[in-house]
Amino acid sequence: MDVKRTGRSRKVLLAVAAAAAVGVAGCSSGGSDRAAAPPVPSDPVSASAGASAGASGTASPEPTEAPTPTGAPAPSATCADTTLLGDTELSGYLVRLPGSLRIIDLGVYMSLDGLHLDTQESKRFCAPVPVKITRFAVRMSQVGPGATGRPSYSYRPLDTVEVPLGPANGVAPGSAPPETSQCSGVLSVVHTGAPVEDTELPERLNLVTPNPAPTGPYSQQVKVTGARLVTAGLVLPADTRGC
Repeated sequence: MDVKRTGRSRKVLLAVAAAAAVGVAGCSSGGSDRAAAPPVPSDPVSASAGASAGASGTASPEPTEAPTPTGAPAPSATCADTTLLGDTELSGYLVRLPGSLRIIDLGVYMSLDGLHLDTQESKRFCAPVPVKITRFAVRMSQVGPGATGRPSYSYRPLDTVEVPLGPANGVAPGSAPPETSQCSGVLSVVHTGAPVEDTELPERLNLVTPNPAPTGPYSQQVKVTGARLVTAGLVLPADTRGC
């Protein structure tokens, strides 16, 4: 009787101990599962913004494009530098200067009062240009009687002067031709470099008196050709009758 009770008691104790062990194991396993569960991922955009805000205290401003640098305008020449031009290049440059009002007009020409510069402002040179004027007396005569006669002429050298031309428009100082006489005019040849040779003088001059007849000395443009020649002007007396 006592022996059976003791055996039953052992079985009860073993069952209780086993149940307790199972309970402890279950609690321990459940706690491990909750600790190992991964966290719920957060929004990457929000996280990045939050990290930036946390680092600086304020959200980083959006980057702005740098202004595109503009190129400096090309410098515009206000005058021509003629200091390095040779005699031929300088005379060619002066010959090609256009008139201030019309490009077909001469920018450099002789007149009664002297050598004129009258060109466009954008075409002017930077400093006065030294040019030479060689002057010749033009002795006029008539071949043949009365109205059937034809005018004739011959050249006689007078002098050569050097004058400064420009850079502003106007008359070159010291360039006025000498006075004429009844049967003698003056041819002024503007050039650079060496004096003008006889072979460079114009072969023909227009000696016909204009109509209406002038009341005083008058000037005519004379075309000259040559490597160093710029322009020429002829001043004639008002009346050449009887020459």
